[in-house]
Amino acid sequence: MNDHKKLVLRALDTLRGDDLYGARIAFRNCTPEQMREEYGHSGKTRAEIIAGYEAHEARVDAAIAWVQSKGD
Repeated sequence: MNDHKKLVLRALDTLRGDDLYGARIAFRNCTPEQMREEYGHSGKTRAEIIAGYEAHEARVDAAIAWVQSKGD
């Protein structure tokens, strides 16, 4: 693997971040009803927040897979 590809993969891994992990930890003891309630002033429910982070992580994972599929 060349240095450019390694750099891109590290950048994508950093882009993934830990927001999903943090949200899951923060909301781990919430009831299903609480998950459907708006969280703070975000305009989103807890479930929507987690779904957004899951979608972001899935996009990053897809980008990583795409980069890995390319030759050096």
